[in-house]
Amino acid sequence: MGKNVLVTGGSGRLGNYVCPYLKEQGYNVSSFDVVPPRPDSANAKAGIPFVQGDLTSLGDCLRAFSFGQPDVIVHLGAIPFNVDLHPPYAGEYNRAVQDGLRFSQAMPEQATMEINTMGSFYVMDAARRLGIKKVIAASSYFVLGIGFRLSGTSYEPEYLPMDEEHPLLPEDSYSLSKVLGEEIYRAFVRAYDMRVVAMRLLGVYYPDFDRSRAMHTFNVQVPAATDQDKGYLVSNTYQYVDARDIAVFVKLSIEAGNLAPFEPFYVATDTKYTEPTSAIVARRWPFLAEKAKNIPGTEGIISIKKAERLLGYKPAYSWRTRELS
Repeated sequence: MGKNVLVTGGSGRLGNYVCPYLKEQGYNVSSFDVVPPRPDSANAKAGIPFVQGDLTSLGDCLRAFSFGQPDVIVHLGAIPFNVDLHPPYAGEYNRAVQDGLRFSQAMPEQATMEINTMGSFYVMDAARRLGIKKVIAASSYFVLGIGFRLSGTSYEPEYLPMDEEHPLLPEDSYSLSKVLGEEIYRAFVRAYDMRVVAMRLLGVYYPDFDRSRAMHTFNVQVPAATDQDKGYLVSNTYQYVDARDIAVFVKLSIEAGNLAPFEPFYVATDTKYTEPTSAIVARRWPFLAEKAKNIPGTEGIISIKKAERLLGYKPAYSWRTRELS
């Protein structure tokens, strides 16, 4: 595989781990984003060439790819959350107005669906026009449907641990946009003899940003189910992936030669607790206890065995074995 790599969303948090790492590994790396890198960013310090443009512009994608001349595109650019106003939260918006406050919508409501789906389409279309055959794309474990349960119904996995063969049942716009993105990749793979690796990332830990944030505290005491959340599996699976492990995963994916044309992988580093996973599930999600009884040790309810088997992926940044700083 050639040595030229272009990273979309390169100015973002994850891009500032992936771009410098790939450069350190000997790749010629360029970055494409709607915003330029900050002067104090890792990309700026590494001297990563940058092209400014919009993912939802085919012309911008063509211009950036023509500049970088990539053999591989690492597609990280996306909106990583919902921006549309979902019905379950309408009460909070109404209360804010009643209290004399004004709700401020930071982005247009269509941004998540538009950027994540059409952005992926234009990336793939620009790639096929320029003869670029390989794309490593960031997806999410939310494709499973364990994100926002807009229907109010409980989510019950068919089996545990969940793997890449498990059905995808999205409801919210972010989860749906990621599933649609993967369908776009599949279509281009079928039509144009391209290759795509979809990284279904667990909750990302950024050492320079998340160290003090409660949501990324390790050695957590997982609470028991309450009457309010009993019967629901929500987005917190108590697993995470370190941004540095993602960078390594990207390199492994670029260099892999034994993959099917389209390959999705769940990518995680570790779980955040010390008790056996079977005990955690029995306490937090008792309705899943039987399905989790054979999960060994502290392995997660989402499996990374496929990545270990096909790519030789070995997470290196577990909180259990090193200081995450």
